[in-house]
Amino acid sequence: MKQRVGESEDKAQDDSRIYEQTHMNQQIDDPLVAIRQMRLEQLAVCHIKSHDEMQAMREQHLKKEGEQAVEED
Repeated sequence: MKQRVGESEDKAQDDSRIYEQTHMNQQIDDPLVAIRQMRLEQLAVCHIKSHDEMQAMREQHLKKEGEQAVEED
């Protein structure tokens, strides 16, 4: 299944909005817990983005290899 480059960003933003809506009413009393939670969310988004970028790079590399194999034949 191929995704457009912007699709993963849209999905991450949609996931963020859903997460915010579901956790909107939860009060966090401890500021350190709130900071930790926010940082973990940021890391999760970075992980998703880097995973999507690596997948796109792999697909691009495989596409180039396929084109070179066709040219050599």
